[in-house]
Amino acid sequence: MKKRNLLLGLLFTVAFFSNISMADSMIEKTAPTNVGVEPKQIMLMYDSLMNSELTEIHHVVVMVDGKIVSELHPQPFRAEHKHTLYSVSKTFTAVAVGLLVDDGLLSVDDALGKFYPEYMSDEIDPRLRDIKVKDILTMRSGFKTQGGMRNSQEHWVKYYLSRPLFADPGTRYSYDSIETYLLSAIVQKITGKTVLELLNERVFGPMGITDVEWERCPDGIVVGGWGIYLSSHSQALFGQLLLQQGEWKGKQLISKEWVKEMMTVRVVRDANDYGYQIWLCEYPGAWRADGAFGQYIIIVPQKNMVVVLNQCSRSKGWPERSNIWHTVVKNALNCAIEAKPAELKALSDYENSAKLPLLEGDSTNVLAKRYDGKTFTLNKNKLGWKSVKFGFADGKTILTVVDAEGAKSDIELGYKKWITSELAGYPHYSISAKGRFSGITGPFCTGSCYAWNVGNLEAKIHYVNWVTSLKLVFDFDGKQLTIYGLENFPSKPFEIKGQMK
Repeated sequence: MKKRNLLLGLLFTVAFFSNISMADSMIEKTAPTNVGVEPKQIMLMYDSLMNSELTEIHHVVVMVDGKIVSELHPQPFRAEHKHTLYSVSKTFTAVAVGLLVDDGLLSVDDALGKFYPEYMSDEIDPRLRDIKVKDILTMRSGFKTQGGMRNSQEHWVKYYLSRPLFADPGTRYSYDSIETYLLSAIVQKITGKTVLELLNERVFGPMGITDVEWERCPDGIVVGGWGIYLSSHSQALFGQLLLQQGEWKGKQLISKEWVKEMMTVRVVRDANDYGYQIWLCEYPGAWRADGAFGQYIIIVPQKNMVVVLNQCSRSKGWPERSNIWHTVVKNALNCAIEAKPAELKALSDYENSAKLPLLEGDSTNVLAKRYDGKTFTLNKNKLGWKSVKFGFADGKTILTVVDAEGAKSDIELGYKKWITSELAGYPHYSISAKGRFSGITGPFCTGSCYAWNVGNLEAKIHYVNWVTSLKLVFDFDGKQLTIYGLENFPSKPFEIKGQMK
């Protein structure tokens, strides 16, 4: 009895140090030791992620037994910030397909010709009529990858179905986000509802998830293969739903049979076997929704665990997944372990103090007075900025940016601290698809800092409720300005020229 009382006392101490509160989130929280996770293993994971030179960590959530045991949102990111998830979206689309299968409105053996007879002319490849839904779910439709079409075409379904096949349906794997878009289009054609409307009604609504948005194509169809936009907590809840085989608080939102169908290997690809729009992980029995630049919802049934990671990674081989496995997942136990208040406080302090690297340099420069209030018009550039104005008065550094649409944003830059500003326009984006941001309401925000180095103003701008960031160097030369830029996703450095008004 004394041992039990001591343990209870330690757990209450843990709750104090960890600031555990049901009001903090729609998900219940608990100390990691209550569910067999050592705080030092979580901190090892955080260290390995945060110290990688090839990534910027935005959000990490570790959930066991349906409860958050730890979460990290390094400044300038915050828990409430939503994030675009790229191909993680595909797993959500597969769930929407499963709802129609559960309802008897769709079969994975249905052929494409059933849904789009208007495009099945005598001139098309005759094999196109026989493409089955299961071929599309597994990226084996026979279409050759055609990601670039979304940047140039207005009517995606019509264009996509006009092309010849490069292989018989069901025989060759070729990963293509437009295939998932086609699944979204089929769902909308059958139900008259977008994938998002269907999921809001049948899945998100019953779960209490209200923050989901999704990009749409020029024809108003949810893009399906990318573009879903939601918070890390909502991602964790979705992962928990799949972990629980579609059951939520006593209600079967998705059939167990469909979740099992999704998480059955359909395409063998070494360590990256594929199911229905979801990937088998390297570690035993675990599956992941997986998006560009390292967006993950990892589901580990053996540990009753869900791990969410949002970042922008340029790494090859995805070492972040290995770090998660070798620290937290592999070493987790399925029972309570000894709670050490000092370790739990150290973890809490880590969570509360984490921040992405700030720029090093001077707080001011003689050029600040010379260029205070000056505006430069910019040549055509990949950021879509028409002009930039510099403000250095009253101890503040502010970039006033006017974009190609005429939206004017004041971006405040902190010195040795992150400052958040609200944008009037859209963030920089790695995707150039027509209609991008359609369906995403904003407002978008930046978290920014600055420093002066060798007569140049340097700025780091994170689009904190998106994914991208910019490292900019402003080189002043009389009435000329050169901006040297670098994005956090893999791309070449760029230059922008400007002329003082």
